[in-house]
Amino acid sequence: MKPICLVTVNVKKTLYGGTADQLAAVAPNIPMGLLDSYLTLHDVPVEIIDSEAEQLGIDELIERLLAKDPPLVGVIASGANPSASTMSMVGVIRFFEKFNALKQKPFPIFVWGGHPTVLPERTLRETGADFIIVGEGYEAIADLYRHVTNGYPREAIAGLAYYDKDRFVLQPMPELISLDKLPAINWDKMNPAGYRAHNWHCFGDIDNRSPYAIIWTNQGCPYPCDFCCINNVFGTRRFRNRPMKNVVAEIDRLVNDYGVRNVKILDELFAIKHPRIDEFCDLLEERNYDLNMWCFARTDSVTPEMLKRLKKVGVNWVAYGFESFDDDILKSTNKRVKGNVLDTVKMTRDAGMNICADVIVGLWDDNEATVRKTRNFMYDNRFEWINVYPCFAYPGTPLYDRYVAESIIEVPKKWDIYGLYSRECVPLPTKHLSSAQVLHLRDSIFEEYYKEPAILSMLEEKFGPATRKHVEEMVRMPLQRRILEEGSQDLFRKSAVAGESLAAT
Repeated sequence: MKPICLVTVNVKKTLYGGTADQLAAVAPNIPMGLLDSYLTLHDVPVEIIDSEAEQLGIDELIERLLAKDPPLVGVIASGANPSASTMSMVGVIRFFEKFNALKQKPFPIFVWGGHPTVLPERTLRETGADFIIVGEGYEAIADLYRHVTNGYPREAIAGLAYYDKDRFVLQPMPELISLDKLPAINWDKMNPAGYRAHNWHCFGDIDNRSPYAIIWTNQGCPYPCDFCCINNVFGTRRFRNRPMKNVVAEIDRLVNDYGVRNVKILDELFAIKHPRIDEFCDLLEERNYDLNMWCFARTDSVTPEMLKRLKKVGVNWVAYGFESFDDDILKSTNKRVKGNVLDTVKMTRDAGMNICADVIVGLWDDNEATVRKTRNFMYDNRFEWINVYPCFAYPGTPLYDRYVAESIIEVPKKWDIYGLYSRECVPLPTKHLSSAQVLHLRDSIFEEYYKEPAILSMLEEKFGPATRKHVEEMVRMPLQRRILEEGSQDLFRKSAVAGESLAAT
C-alpha cells in the first residue's frame, strides 16, 4: 500500500521576516510526529515531509508530492505552540492556491490543526481542500485513509468536515483518546539534527543550537484565560497527562541515539505541584544527563524545592506567562493567579535558573501607564529573555468571540496579520491605543531592552561575550511593519510620543 503523506508548508520568511534565517528556531512539528506514530501503529503507512526543516519552497513540495502520487495528503496547520496554527494558515492557503492551479488534482487532500478545527467551513472555502479533520484526528485520518483506499464510508468518520455538493457537512468530534495509547514519535523521520533551538535557549553556547528536540508530558490546560487557544484542537478544556516513564524513555533515545542536549518541554503548563514532577526528576537524576531544557510554568504553580530539583536535572530556563504586571489588567483576561510574583522570581533565581518573561502589550484596558508598569518591572528584574507579545484574538477563543461580537475588530480577511514578526502584523487595539501604537510600543520595548547597557552587561557576565555580541547583532535587525509604514501620520506620531515617554522613564 502506498503511504499517506503528512506535510508542513514553509513560509517562514513571510512570517518571521529578517529573523527567519538565523534567529528563529526551527522546531520539529510534534503534532505531525504524533499523527505519524499513531497511524503507523494502526497499519496506515505514512511518509512525512517537514518543509521547514528541509527548507522546501511550495513549488518544490508540490513537485515532490506529484512524484510520490500518494493516495491521500494531509496538510498540517500547526507549529511549536497552539497559536501557530492560525499563522500557519498563510502557508496552507498559498499551497492550495498553487496546487489548485494544476490542470488535474491527482490526490485528495485534508487539512488538520487547531485553527481548521474551529473554522472548518471557512478553511474549506479558503483552501479548496477535500476534507477538514476536526479535533485530534488520530482515528479520523486512519478512517479517511481507508475511505480513499478501500471505500470505507465517509459518513461514518467522526470529526470529518467536507462539502457534499453544495452542502457543508460537519460530523461530530469523537471522544479524546487516552494518551497512553499514543506511541513515541519516530525520531528517525524527524531527525533532531535538522532542527535548531531558540537563540535565547542557547545563551552561553550560542553556536550550538542543533541537534534540537521537543518533548511533551501533557496536553491541554485547565485554566480559562480568554486569549488562549490551546484547547481548540481538543474541543473542550481538558488537562491530560502522559505517563512520565514514557517521557523519560523518549529522552533516553534522544540523548543516546541522536546526541540531543537542547530540549523544549512543549506543555503549556509543565511545572506544577504534582507528584509527576518528582517522578520526572527521580528518573532523570538516575541518568545524570547533561541537558539544557526549558519549560513553561505559572507564577503560582512552582515551589523552591521543585525548581531546585528541575535545575539539577537540566531545566535551565523557566518561561512564566506574566502577561501584565498590573493586577486589574490581569483580572480582565480571566487569568486567575494566586501568589506573589516577586517571590516566584526570587525562588527561580535562588534555584539558579534563567527566566523567560512572557508579557502582553495591548490587552483591552492597557494604556501608556500600564504598559510602562510592565516595561519597568522587566527592567527592574533584568530577565535574561523577554517575549513581548502584542495581543491577538485567535479564532476559537473567548477574546475573539467578544471582540468580533462587539465590533472592536472585523472578522479577519487574512491570517498573516497574526504573525508577530511579519510585516503584515496587526495586533488588537485597546480602549486607549490604536493597533499601530500597540505594535510600535511592543517593538520599542523589546529593542530598547536589549540595547540597555545594564542588560547587555548582565548577559555578558552570565553567558559570555559571544552571547552579548549575538544580542547586539539581533537588535540591529529591524522588523518591517506595514501598519507603521502606511498608518496615518497622526497615529504614528502619537505612537512615537508614547514610545519616547516610555524610553525616558
